[in-house]
Amino acid sequence: MLRWIAAAAASGMLLAGCGSDDDEGPPGEPAAAVAKTTTATTYTPTSDVGGNAAIGKDVAEIRALLEPEQAGAKPDFKAAGVIWSQGKNSVKSDGEKRTLASFVEEHAVLGHVNAALAGTGLAKGLTDEQRVEMVDKGMIATLKIHALDEFGGAKEKLEAGELDPQEGAVHNVDEVWAYFDAEGEGVVATAAKRAADFGLDEHELGNDVVAGVEAARDAVEAKDAAALDAAAEQTRGALNRVFALAVKKYAVEAAKDDAKARSEGLAFSWGLIGQLSVADQGTIEAAFAQDAAPDAAKTVSDTLDAASDKLGIDGPLPAYPAA
Repeated sequence: MLRWIAAAAASGMLLAGCGSDDDEGPPGEPAAAVAKTTTATTYTPTSDVGGNAAIGKDVAEIRALLEPEQAGAKPDFKAAGVIWSQGKNSVKSDGEKRTLASFVEEHAVLGHVNAALAGTGLAKGLTDEQRVEMVDKGMIATLKIHALDEFGGAKEKLEAGELDPQEGAVHNVDEVWAYFDAEGEGVVATAAKRAADFGLDEHELGNDVVAGVEAARDAVEAKDAAALDAAAEQTRGALNRVFALAVKKYAVEAAKDDAKARSEGLAFSWGLIGQLSVADQGTIEAAFAQDAAPDAAKTVSDTLDAASDKLGIDGPLPAYPAA
C-alpha cells in the first residue's frame, strides 16, 4: 500500500476543457499562451447514444457534491457514492440506470474509487482535497476504460453480422465516443487540458481520439474486421497518450511536495492499469508515494517513454515543460 504524507493528512461537441480544477497550465504560463488555434473535430453518431453520454451528468453531479460552492461546505462523499454506485441520469432502454461503478466492476479502479469515497484503504488518512481528486480522476479513468470496452462489443456484432444502424456494431462504436465525451465531462476535457500543459495544438489529443473512432465507424460500414481492430488500437493509443501525459505532469508537481498532485497523478495512473506491465505500473504508482525518491518524476517519464510502444503511442512523449 502506498504511504502518503502524514502531515497532509491533517482534507457531436467541440473539444473543450471543463470539469474539475485540473485546468492549470505550466507554471507561469497561461494555457492560452501555449495552445494553438486548431479546429476541434466533431463526431456525429449514427445511432442514438444520448442516454449513454448522459453519464456525464452523473460525473458533473458528483463533482458538485465533492466541491460545493457554498462557503465552508464540505464534500459530501456519501451522496457522491450513491450516484457512483447506483446511477442517476443515464438510463438504459429497459429503464435500468447505468452506473459508473458498474463500468469498472472487473477493474482495480472500482476498489480505488470506493476507497477514496469511504476514506479507507489507500485513501485512509488523506485530506478531503486528496480524496476528492482521487474520485474525480478515477471517474475519468472509468470512462476511458469503459469506452475501450465497447470496441469488444462492436467486434462481436460485426463478426455476427449485426449491422443495424441503431443497435448493431456501429452503435458500440458510437458508444466509444459517447463515453469519451460524456457531454463534455469525460476524457475530452482532460485531453484539452493536457494539450495546453504540453504546448500542443489545442485540440490535438482529442482529435486523435475522434479520428480513431471515425476509423472504427468506417471499418464497420465496410464490414472490415481487420480495419476495426486497427482503429481500436489507434483509439487506445490516443487515449493512453492523454493519461500518460497527465501522469508525467503530476509526477513533476508531486515532486514539489504537493500532496494534492500525488493524488491526481496516482488516480490518472489507474487509467493505464492493464496497459502497462505490472512492474511498470508499480514503478509509476510508487512515484506518488510519501517516500518516493527525489528523482521519481524522471523515473516516471523514463518508464512511460520506454513503454510507448506497449501503450500504442506513436513516437516519443513530450516532456512536461515545468520539468
